Amino acid sequence: MARMTGETLIRQKIAELTQQITHFEQCIEKAKEHQVTLQQALVALQCDPFSSPIKKERKRKAKSIGDVSAISIYAYHPSDYIAKVFKHYPNQWMSAKEMVFKAFEIEGKIEHKSQHHSIVTAFSHALRRLQEKGIVERQVLQEKSSVKVIQWRLKEIAT
Repeated sequence: MARMTGETLIRQKIAELTQQITHFEQCIEKAKEHQVTLQQALVALQCDPFSSPIKKERKRKAKSIGDVSAISIYAYHPSDYIAKVFKHYPNQWMSAKEMVFKAFEIEGKIEHKSQHHSIVTAFSHALRRLQEKGIVERQVLQEKSSVKVIQWRLKEIAT
C-alpha cells in the first residue's frame, strides 16, 4: 500500500511539473513576441523615411536663406518626435495634431504656423507605419456624423 501512495505522489509531481513546463513555454513564447514588437519599435524609430538627398539639399538651402516655408525638422524626423511624446505621455490617446503640439512643448520651440499642416501630415504617415508594425494602436472617435478624430497611443505590452 505504501508503494502505491509513493507512486501516486510521484505521478502527481510529474503532472505538476509538466503543467509548469507548459506554462513557462507559453510565457517564453509571449516574451519572444514582445521582444519582436520592441525590436520593430526600435527599427521604426531609427529609420528616417522622409530623408532623401533632394529634401536634405532643399532644407539646407532654405536654412541658409532663412526661408520660413522650408520643411520643418519635425516633418523630416517624425518618428523621433513621436517617440519623445510617447515617452512623456505613454498611455495617453492623442491625435496627430495633439502629438505635434506636445512635441513642440517638449522641445521648447514652435514652428511657424504655415508648417503645422505638413508636420501633422508627416506625423500621421509615421503613425500609420508604426501601426502596421504593431507598435501603436489607433482608435477612431466620431464627434459628428461627418467628423472623425483618429487617436493614437503606444501599444501596451502585457507582461
